[in-house]
Amino acid sequence: MFYVLCLDSQNRVNYAALVHEGTINEAPVYPRLIVETALRHQANSVILAHNHPGGSLQPSKADIDVTKKIIAALEPISIKVMDHIIVAGDKYFSFAEKGLLGV
Repeated sequence: MFYVLCLDSQNRVNYAALVHEGTINEAPVYPRLIVETALRHQANSVILAHNHPGGSLQPSKADIDVTKKIIAALEPISIKVMDHIIVAGDKYFSFAEKGLLGV
């Protein structure tokens, strides 16, 4: 499952949307859906989140690539990606904590 959390200017969640439900090993994500959701809910910034049902916390190349595409799609409309969190069981991986969001 892939979620986008829309945040207001005080970084409070004003809407959480499930934007895609995938298969056991893949959840294609379309940056356009993220942009539409962020605009519809007047997000100042967003947090992306998805799960890895297989248990691995490491982001795949596809995870990193889609994060870069989403950041690039939101940048021209001044919406910042604050984090992308991968959840596996009771553990998580934060792109922001690992410095993978770029500057």
